[in-house]
Amino acid sequence: MKKKLKVILQGFLSFAVLLIIWNIASNTGIFGRVDVDRGRLLLPPPVEVAKELWEILKSGYLPYNIWVSMKRVLSGFLIAAAIGTPVGILMGMSTTLRNFLHPIFRLFSPIPGVAWVPLAILWFGLGNSAAVFIITMGALSPIITNTLQGVMEVDEKLIQVLRIMEANKWQIIKKCIVPSIIPYLVSGFKLGLGFAWRAVIAAELVGVPEGLGYVLNVGRNTANTAITLITILSLGVIMILMENLFFTPLERYTANWKAKE
Repeated sequence: MKKKLKVILQGFLSFAVLLIIWNIASNTGIFGRVDVDRGRLLLPPPVEVAKELWEILKSGYLPYNIWVSMKRVLSGFLIAAAIGTPVGILMGMSTTLRNFLHPIFRLFSPIPGVAWVPLAILWFGLGNSAAVFIITMGALSPIITNTLQGVMEVDEKLIQVLRIMEANKWQIIKKCIVPSIIPYLVSGFKLGLGFAWRAVIAAELVGVPEGLGYVLNVGRNTANTAITLITILSLGVIMILMENLFFTPLERYTANWKAKE
């Protein structure tokens, strides 16, 4: 209990130090690099950002756009999971398929979501479909990677036993592969969702009228740095909440389950 309290206090202390440095930078022209008025425009003080945050929370502007972005992220993530999971399983089970697809996968996996923006616009036009495509491409790689790794680490003896019992490929996947790779799937989904949230900003710059990327663009075009900072911080808060409320307990549970197996 004392250790946990210590961690919490140290976390609060780090945020307090950050706010102090931020406030000093805002009110000193970013440590004397520009005049004070311009410094407060480029980096508004925490109090001004907090006031702007309260206004857009009270009006519902920020929650609505977070919800819009979340729907796009979940759509793209679910498509990536539906494609990446079976592809990873099949690559892990078939050496021929793995040798065939692996060079293509290695070529495309380092490409960030933002790089798909021009093609997304050409293929899908401006709007929601292009945004979902970009998010899907951003989330696909970690899901395939973790699924493949999980399949490669399944105990071969278990598969051999099922083959001796004349189990077909579907039965092997259902009874052995999928239960064994659940911890890897959880890790892959966690990374995939993180990549999806990173890609959503780029995705929402392709002509969509709503979402956090749109809010970020409005802040930039109107020189409202407070809105820009709030949008950036919102992304971080959303990912922390999703990780702590969903993925961390799930990872803990699946890790214990794997150990028991």
